[in-house]
Amino acid sequence: MQTRFFTLLLVTVIFIGCNSAKKELAVEVSNPASIERENEIVEVPWETVQQKLSLSTGQTIVVTDGNRQQIPYQLVTNGSETTEMLIFPVSVGASETTAYYISTGKPEPFAPLVHGRLVPERKDDFAWENNRSAFRVYGPALKATGEISNGMDFWAKKTESLVIDKWYESDLSGVASYHEDHGEGLDFYKVGRTLGLGMTAPVHNDTLCLGDNFVTAEILDNGPLRIAFKLTYDPYKAGEHEITETRIISLNAYSLFNKVTNIFEADTSMLTLATGIVMPENNPEENAGKTTFGHNAGVIAYETPADKTNGTVYTAAIHPAGFGIIKVSNGHYLGFNSYQPGAAYTCYTGGGWSKAGFNSFEEWTQFVKEEKAKIDQPLIIQIN
Repeated sequence: MQTRFFTLLLVTVIFIGCNSAKKELAVEVSNPASIERENEIVEVPWETVQQKLSLSTGQTIVVTDGNRQQIPYQLVTNGSETTEMLIFPVSVGASETTAYYISTGKPEPFAPLVHGRLVPERKDDFAWENNRSAFRVYGPALKATGEISNGMDFWAKKTESLVIDKWYESDLSGVASYHEDHGEGLDFYKVGRTLGLGMTAPVHNDTLCLGDNFVTAEILDNGPLRIAFKLTYDPYKAGEHEITETRIISLNAYSLFNKVTNIFEADTSMLTLATGIVMPENNPEENAGKTTFGHNAGVIAYETPADKTNGTVYTAAIHPAGFGIIKVSNGHYLGFNSYQPGAAYTCYTGGGWSKAGFNSFEEWTQFVKEEKAKIDQPLIIQIN
């Protein structure tokens, strides 16, 4: 009788142990492209993770690589009240498949790789960055001084540290100007009343119709792997049509390219849009830098004239479906497309620097072509 009791007890313990074992999902990531993908951010629906792991409220997860080492992740809300996606970085060789694992557990602390915020102490700039580069757009307090611009500014970085707060504090206190390189990089990109780095605007009678500085800025997600925010603008005119513009901008860790989605509302059934990169004014043609029209595969790239002290900024904008026309116009290098108001219009825009990994315009354009290939051939995710 006693033997039967202990046998039953042992079976019960084994049964409980099996049912309380840590659950795990295997995420197979396949790379269909002939180029290596390193630290590319992938998305997994959070609802799928919750259901497959039977997560209870407040229960946490860990994400590990093939060596069972934890890697950073982020729960993305896209500005909603609920989590929509789990994102994490993956590295996959050309035409290869790599496995990652999601399980219940306590995640290790990871330093954020992105950051963004409204900067009221600097006339309402909105500035954001990742571990590769930094950007800003201009707000209402700056407009009140008479400086009007809705273009994107580019800050060249040669450090993986997050520097926005430090640079602003040092500049505003008079300790060190961010227009000078003190070892981490600087802001020497000129925007003014232009599209700056890769923004989009309506075109009427071959004239760019630019809005003013943003009116509101709303952070949708803020790290540690993705910063995303929404900008709204006061209505403005494109010919006789009134335009209302909203921009949603997101930047992933490790990436040099922002994803920029515009929505233009207008009292017309069709608009012409131009995505552009500013070209310096009063610049002799022989010093105007290099442009590439490619094969009109949705890529425009431009090399700014070299600065003797600070080097060269390389710029690019990518439209996944391609541009209808590409030309130099209105002081910009522009890609044009027809557009139905109310639809989402998405481009990718970013820059590189001759002092941070790019030795020539040819190296930059090869990099941009590979970025376009990644957009055209997204990583394939299978959850087991």
